[in-house]
Amino acid sequence: MTGGPLLLNRVIEAVLTAGVLVSGALMLAGLALERTPLLQWGIVVLMLTPVARVVVVTLGLALERDWAFALISLWILGVLASSMYVAAHVARPRSPAVAPRHA
Repeated sequence: MTGGPLLLNRVIEAVLTAGVLVSGALMLAGLALERTPLLQWGIVVLMLTPVARVVVVTLGLALERDWAFALISLWILGVLASSMYVAAHVARPRSPAVAPRHA
């Protein structure tokens, strides 16, 4: 990057700000319209905002040819991706059926 760390910091700031604003707008719309999916998407966007930050940092470090930190950042992305994969594919435990009590 030609602007160096200052430009990278501004891009990170823009990504984080956009993520929070989009998330807030979705959640407010979900509350106003009483739409649960909008609330859920707002929460998902808010949860993915830090992941977007790591993507931006990884790309910025690679463009600056800071290979050591770019590889560390790439490793963090791999950990985040594997965590999301496991969370999406692991079966949730079911609560056992409770028999009604007789007095």
